[in-house]
Amino acid sequence: MIHPRRILLLIVIGILAGYAWWRYDHRDVRRAAEKFTPLSAPKLSLDDVKVLSAIDAEYTRLVESVVPSVVSITSSRTVTQLAPLTIDDLLAGRQRTQRAKSTSLGSGVIVSKEGHILTNQHVIAGMTEVRVQLTDGRNLAAALIGSDPATDIAVLRIDAPGIEPLPLGDSDVLRVGQQVFAVGNPYGLEESVTRGIVSAKGRQMTSDSAIEHIQHDAAVNQGNSGGPLLNVRGEIVGINSQIFSRTGGWQGISFAIPSNTVRRVLDGIIRRGRMVRSYLGVVMQEITPVLARNFGFADTEGAIITEVTPDSPAERAGLRPGDVVRTVNGKRVKGMQQLRQTIAGAEIGQEMQIGFLRGGNAVTVKAKIAEMPAELNSVIPGR
Repeated sequence: MIHPRRILLLIVIGILAGYAWWRYDHRDVRRAAEKFTPLSAPKLSLDDVKVLSAIDAEYTRLVESVVPSVVSITSSRTVTQLAPLTIDDLLAGRQRTQRAKSTSLGSGVIVSKEGHILTNQHVIAGMTEVRVQLTDGRNLAAALIGSDPATDIAVLRIDAPGIEPLPLGDSDVLRVGQQVFAVGNPYGLEESVTRGIVSAKGRQMTSDSAIEHIQHDAAVNQGNSGGPLLNVRGEIVGINSQIFSRTGGWQGISFAIPSNTVRRVLDGIIRRGRMVRSYLGVVMQEITPVLARNFGFADTEGAIITEVTPDSPAERAGLRPGDVVRTVNGKRVKGMQQLRQTIAGAEIGQEMQIGFLRGGNAVTVKAKIAEMPAELNSVIPGR
């Protein structure tokens, strides 16, 4: 047994040690004040950087004019999932389920005074509720007017007065090196703006894709999907849809659906409630250097028809497998992808003059473009 005096001594020592530590911690440290002389003005005046100042002001003016037209989109659905196990569940040997809400974030852009909004189809796919957040704070329910999985475009509509739409520009006149701006809702950070240049055009996400993308280096991350890619005039030249990434985050390579593709989808959905595609009825193959030598061509321009669908516009026009298409409406066809795009851009009922080589002879026929049959809508390439 410890003697009471020793206990008392230990208590006193503890009190003294605590007091000494408190005094050390609250000691009055006195030192001389640091000398600190900040600059009272920048080294350069606005007159010294007039061009940069003007560019800076124009960037700000552009952003201020377009941001009110960009919206944040939250879509949700109720899903059934496994519930956490309890002791009772383990004893009874059962597994319960529970209902939970699954949500998705994305972006969109207003394109009409009536409240139509463009976004990506994958932002709202499978969702039962879609809500749109405007930059003025209004949060509104959105109706799905239509979507096109093949191009990853969806059209929504909100009922909201005082909205500011943006126009669709001409993506065909975009040039590599042009400045572009991406506006959206990355990671839920609303009204985010990034700037870059057009890195390349005509990118295909898969080898047989009929949809070409704009590659650019404006930062795009999760939540940017469906937001606009804009030129310096504030026109929509693309809808941001994908990134190339090994980490899940932006790595300098972003992709946007060209505005001219978007315009065709939007027009079809608005006018008919669905995307209407032009149809010739052929399967094509690129002309490789080996094939060019076999055909006796001096170049690899054009496309070889490898299959003609029965009772299609191509068959009715007299096209056959083995024909080498070289011109459409008098213009040279540089390759299979260009021919696909030309067919896709044609109006239903439009007549196209197709020039081709058959057995070394130059032939020209007229083919009347039809609407793609419903069963082929998901098999766009080669048609």
